[in-house]
Amino acid sequence: MKCRLAKNTDLENVSDILATAFSEEPVHKLIFPGRDRDSLIDVLRNFFRIYVNLASKYGGILLTENDAGVLVYFRPESMAMPKEELTKIDSQLRKVCGSDYAKAIAFIDGLEQHHPQTFHHYYISLLAVKPSCRGRGLVDDLFSEFNTILDKANLPCYAECTRFSTRTLIRRWGYTDAGSPISIDGFPKLYPVVRYPQVKPAFLPAGREIRLSFTLKLMACFALITPSFFTTFPM
Repeated sequence: MKCRLAKNTDLENVSDILATAFSEEPVHKLIFPGRDRDSLIDVLRNFFRIYVNLASKYGGILLTENDAGVLVYFRPESMAMPKEELTKIDSQLRKVCGSDYAKAIAFIDGLEQHHPQTFHHYYISLLAVKPSCRGRGLVDDLFSEFNTILDKANLPCYAECTRFSTRTLIRRWGYTDAGSPISIDGFPKLYPVVRYPQVKPAFLPAGREIRLSFTLKLMACFALITPSFFTTFPM
């Protein structure tokens, strides 16, 4: 097994990996402007810890064997969180973001407006690899493990990419465009993607796979009220 589920003792390291990787992303420099790299990493470490803690309760966190790559995801049922939980998150965001809270919320609200609400799905919130370990196949390990989870659950997964190049790269793991690029005032365009479960019906020869059609998936879906999370894939 090349990946494992993170334990509570891993969460500090997970937050550090995310903060270091995402400090290079334009989106987070816009949310927390005027900071040098060390200061940005410090605030991002606390910022992402909010979502890491949340994922440990409502989803999962995959770590590569060398603890250098991480994928944070949320299960379908987590998309309808209790109001009390959302209020708690907002309070934590206000404390961590300080004077930059308005920028963070503007981005979060923008994501929420475009988040799918018509079908049951998993959601990739965050994915990152330590800069010194990129190009070693860790992203492939993370997606391979996560896709196994998705196919076992027989459910699709949604995510947003902050770069067009990432949107193109992620296709190798079965993700396709989920609509037009997302425009949020004051931020770069985001690229929504979706992956549908891969199934192997008994009437097909072994090794052949088909993708469930979107129409069939919608027949079993229901409307969701979705909280928003940040997603990019610095690889």
